[in-house]
Amino acid sequence: MTSSRGAGRPAQGTASLSRQRILTAALPLIRRGGVEAISFRRLAEALGVSPMAVKYHVGNRKNLLASLVELAFRDTLGEIEATSPAERLRCVLLRYCARATAHANLVRCLLSDMSLMSDGIVAITDEIRKNTQQLNDGDPYDVMLNLLVDYTHGFVFSAIAAKPGQGPSMDDFQRSIDWLLASSSCARTSG
Repeated sequence: MTSSRGAGRPAQGTASLSRQRILTAALPLIRRGGVEAISFRRLAEALGVSPMAVKYHVGNRKNLLASLVELAFRDTLGEIEATSPAERLRCVLLRYCARATAHANLVRCLLSDMSLMSDGIVAITDEIRKNTQQLNDGDPYDVMLNLLVDYTHGFVFSAIAAKPGQGPSMDDFQRSIDWLLASSSCARTSG
């Protein structure tokens, strides 16, 4: 008897499987074990389905990683009530740093393959750019943007590489950002 299922279609009994359920199961795996921990086989085992059922819902590995980046950084900006460029910039950087620290293995993937960049990451970058340009007379070369993004990623990787309780904290990050923004304001008003 031939099967009426199409190739790659989930097996009967996997009706509750969804793209969202797969992504929700994948996030903790990548947090703990990095990109190496993500395979269709491991996800299928965790969800009690076949690897082809996982692939049917998320596509290839690159699609899976791009979807995870999108999920992890979705709504990072949210509503920002700060009004000045420095206050808005501070808020965006703190929010992004917190998310990036929680999802550092995804940030590693993203930095090694920029095609994984989601609309959420682009919006964060655009918001940082808009505010750094307002603070630095247009900042045509995005010097402050690049400095802040590079510093944030350096902070994230040093924080997660340290033993618990021994690395830099979000308070340390906040103090550094406040210092940089104050220094930028001083330089701008004295010039």
